[in-house]
Amino acid sequence: MNRPRASLLAAMFVLFGVPHWSYADGRAEWSDYAWQKIEISSCIGSPATLACPLYHQKWDWKRNQWVDITVRLDPSAGRVWLTQRLTNSDNNDQDFVCVTALIVDAEGRDLIAHHQNWHISSAETIEKSFTYESVALDSAQTIHIGSKQCRAGGSQDDATYARVLADIAN
Repeated sequence: MNRPRASLLAAMFVLFGVPHWSYADGRAEWSDYAWQKIEISSCIGSPATLACPLYHQKWDWKRNQWVDITVRLDPSAGRVWLTQRLTNSDNNDQDFVCVTALIVDAEGRDLIAHHQNWHISSAETIEKSFTYESVALDSAQTIHIGSKQCRAGGSQDDATYARVLADIAN
């Protein structure tokens, strides 16, 4: 790339931010997550309902605190079912826990985004199910699921989630 063109491109990134198409996997806007990547091709079942491998990750590496997520999808109907379970087996610790799941196509465009910031008390288990729809789900290639302890509190990453949802809507 010649120098003036490279400078122009760099200036555009500074002025307007990194364009969504450059993310390549959907995770670039989210920071400090423990990510796991699930290829849609690794999900098994009938063509109508695919069950994907379980996400199982600690949100605090030094404590017995776990996030478990199951994902089922029906690409032809454009429907995703996601179930989250947070298990806090620590009797002396409560936390805010951020959980994010992104379903992306081959170009890295987010098709579906899920984000929850949970408050979980000591020795508590929380489980909740969610359903999402996308007309483009049949082009999904990868699911990225990540979790982290949200030390900044109950609204951490809400602005990021709002920007990702706005990108999906456009």
